Amino acid sequence: MNLELKEEIKNLARDPGIYQFYDDQNILLYIGKSVSIKKRVTSYFANKNLGPKTNQLVSKIAKVKYIKVFSEFEALLLEADLIRTYKPFYNIQAKDDKSPIYITITKEEVPLINVVRKKNLEYSKNLFIKGPFPSATTTKEILKTIRKIFPYCSHKNPKKPCLYAHLGLCPYPYGSDQAKEEYKKTITNIKKLLSGKKTQLMRDLTAQMQSFAKENMFEQASEIKNQLQKLEYLVTTYRDPIEFLHRPSLVDDLSLTRLKDIKEKLNLEKVPTRIECYDISNISGKFATGSMVVFINGKSDKSQYRRFKIKVLDTPNDFEMMKQVLARRFKNSWPKPNLIIIDGGKGQLSAALEVAKKYNQTMPIVSLAKRLEEIYTSPKEDPISLPKESPARQLAQAIRDEAHRFAITYHRHLRSKNFIAKL
Repeated sequence: MNLELKEEIKNLARDPGIYQFYDDQNILLYIGKSVSIKKRVTSYFANKNLGPKTNQLVSKIAKVKYIKVFSEFEALLLEADLIRTYKPFYNIQAKDDKSPIYITITKEEVPLINVVRKKNLEYSKNLFIKGPFPSATTTKEILKTIRKIFPYCSHKNPKKPCLYAHLGLCPYPYGSDQAKEEYKKTITNIKKLLSGKKTQLMRDLTAQMQSFAKENMFEQASEIKNQLQKLEYLVTTYRDPIEFLHRPSLVDDLSLTRLKDIKEKLNLEKVPTRIECYDISNISGKFATGSMVVFINGKSDKSQYRRFKIKVLDTPNDFEMMKQVLARRFKNSWPKPNLIIIDGGKGQLSAALEVAKKYNQTMPIVSLAKRLEEIYTSPKEDPISLPKESPARQLAQAIRDEAHRFAITYHRHLRSKNFIAKL
């Protein structure tokens, strides 16, 4: 490995994105993706037993370039777009079949979603087709992400539910006529998402949620709310691959814009390079957990996340739970944040400020209320209401949503652990 290549690898980003390998003639050899560019690229040179083809690839690498993105989902789409455009030799060789991949949705009584090779594709008015994608792996990973938002069916067996149905990833639409009608609505939503109509989709789902709530159908409203939260995360982080190609520094530029905006909107003394966010998850006080997520320079740093198993309280009390979590955080000598965001409203903010005062912590603390997405900077003042397109609001929401995801994941783990212990 030459000194120039060593230096390039040393300075690689640890963010999600794509990496490109070039030879000494500046010919593109291979395009890959990873949730950590540096970690993945380094692994090529740390392991000598990668197989004949990969070892041959590594021996030819003379230069490494990369493009950072915001999420693994974006990395998937950007990788697919670049491979489809440039067709690097080692990407093409790695495929088991050079025929492109498509996502298809049938228009049967129970529409099915499948992955199909072009050579097996039969074009029809009764078939929704999206693609092509360069590999089956990329296509399936895209569908895996979508399935977590909108569980769909991919099997034609009305007699019994499939494994996905037991995992909550298939609605098993064969159960009744009503189930079939509900499933057709889900298929419509998936088509909108695959067709890029994300704004329209979110607007339609919001209207459905409000309609269910007015009719006191709270379970259905809650289900759509969960879909909206997952979809909103995907939409707010998703950018078209062409944007990253035209502006490789897009991630850093947008992150800095959001940080500068949050400094201005919250009237902070300096740009908050380290932001911590806290959330509580529990059911009537049971299996209560707290989460701490950390964003460095506007991007998540999962290595610094922390989770807290909250000690049992006599009665459910979110304020006391938040106090307990923050007290345990302030007792540790972790790096000091420039800003703390609390999930909640005035009550949660008051609890956080009380604990901070007790431990002589002077960093800015705000709370973000879910209902109207308003930011409270003081329990005694009116909240700040920012428009959806505000970079500061987008950053605060992204951090809060990540804290919520991290907290509820641990909460579910404790519930499952307790359930298994009782078997």
